[in-house]
Amino acid sequence: MGLISNVMGAIGDSASSVIADQYVEFFTCDSLGQDVLVRQGARKMQKGHNKGDVEVITNGAMIAVPENTACLMVDNGKVVDFTIQAGMYTWDSSSAPSVFAGNDGFLDAAKKLVGETWNRMKAGGEITTQQRIYFVNMLEIRDQKYGTPSALPYHDPEYRNIYIRLNGVFSYQIKDPVKFFTSQVGNIKGQYTNAQFMGSPADPKQPRIEFMDNFSEVLNKCGTVDKIMFADLPSNQGKLRTYMQDALDEEWLKNRGVVVSSVAIGGITPDDKSRERIEQVDQSKMFGADPNALAAQAVLGQTQAMNTAAANANGAVNGLMGMGMVGGMGQMGGGANAAFQFLGQQQQAQQAAAPAPVAAAPAAGGWTCSCGTTNTGKFCSNCGSAQPAPAAAWVCECGTQNTGKFCSNCGKAAPAGPWTCECGTQNTGKFCSNCGKPQP
Repeated sequence: MGLISNVMGAIGDSASSVIADQYVEFFTCDSLGQDVLVRQGARKMQKGHNKGDVEVITNGAMIAVPENTACLMVDNGKVVDFTIQAGMYTWDSSSAPSVFAGNDGFLDAAKKLVGETWNRMKAGGEITTQQRIYFVNMLEIRDQKYGTPSALPYHDPEYRNIYIRLNGVFSYQIKDPVKFFTSQVGNIKGQYTNAQFMGSPADPKQPRIEFMDNFSEVLNKCGTVDKIMFADLPSNQGKLRTYMQDALDEEWLKNRGVVVSSVAIGGITPDDKSRERIEQVDQSKMFGADPNALAAQAVLGQTQAMNTAAANANGAVNGLMGMGMVGGMGQMGGGANAAFQFLGQQQQAQQAAAPAPVAAAPAAGGWTCSCGTTNTGKFCSNCGSAQPAPAAAWVCECGTQNTGKFCSNCGKAAPAGPWTCECGTQNTGKFCSNCGKPQP
């Protein structure tokens, strides 16, 4: 059983005539696109009834193989012939397998497999019960999205160990259609899709999971071997592709007949702690390279702090000197010195303009003891002396001390008794016996 290339000049005119007389069926396949990886061939037209069995391909059937498509002939579930070369072929059940596979070295194993299958079939007697044609997509399957669910470690040559999240796309290609068919698809009826093979980022299949597992290893090589800064990874996609091929191609080609074609990064985002470190390193680099930039930053950064520290007796500049900052930063250049001179002038101006501190006034109802302590209670909080009674004070029967003519608690009138006039005369009547002034 073999595929015979139906190309003018490849066989004699008489043979062409015989083959032409045997055309009874025609098989082909439209482009499989980016979604379908394998599709079972179906008859497009028929000149004979083929005994009504759609699972048997009539001898002499025509098969048109499109570009970037492999055609597999399967007999009783076994691949007995295949081609990856586009063109028109004739199915000849009496011939040995032709195996139109080109000169690709990785198809040697497929050729050997087909040859061994053919020998086993001849030894056991050729009994055909089911024959099928399958078309395998050999296009580059693009736009396979990937993303890191959590931040991956990256040894950046500038920022050391940071953590980054990445997203992007990769592509793969079926290079050995026989291996892919026998290991991943099998004798299906209908078609086998990319979603069945790779899954999706939200629901990945094993090949996609293997891709992401190896991505950490690839990132490590980019940082430690090639010293690529994380921000430059998108411009080094050739390295990513090469390393991913090194990590996966041998295993994928051997087990599945698939290789990685390309890898592209769409976006890179450091996590919060890594972003903070990156900003600190960048700022330090800028200040170290340009003292004037440091001076400008010092002026801007300290303006608000100076407004708060202006009332401090030590002051902002003295505080910095206490930490040993002024002396160290003063050695960085004239720009830094000028900045701190400016800070000192500003602080002196603010302190000169600040109002002198005002002593706090005694609280309402308070009194000052003879020791000089201001109090609000009946006894001095410093020496314990009792609050002195005001002039002309009297104590009511209810115990309330008063200065007026009536008790502020119960309203009783002040009792009659001796009183001292302004002139110093002690009296018992309502008028002073010396100067005649009435009792206050």
